[in-house]
Amino acid sequence: MTEYWVSQGNKWCEFCKIWIQNNPTSIRNHDLGKRHRECVDKKLTDMRERSAAKDKELKKNEKLLQQIEAKATRSYQKDIATAQQVAKANGAPEDGTSGKYLSL
Repeated sequence: MTEYWVSQGNKWCEFCKIWIQNNPTSIRNHDLGKRHRECVDKKLTDMRERSAAKDKELKKNEKLLQQIEAKATRSYQKDIATAQQVAKANGAPEDGTSGKYLSL
């Protein structure tokens, strides 16, 4: 039985965004080429920069959230103090009960 011809196809280089022949020699020559090495370096640099920017943004958001939490806590404490002052001014008992309902 005779063998029939099969195309090897092409290989896509993710770094260079080009098609190269799918054989070991072409792949090796491409991977050792100046353009490919520059594209790989550029991609790695971009990844590092994006990662650093993402970390910076996360730290900024965390700091902002802590500030919001601190302001909310201060506001809550202030509201409690104000409510206690109003209750004392209106003659409410110290234990916080209104005296309208009987405890069983």
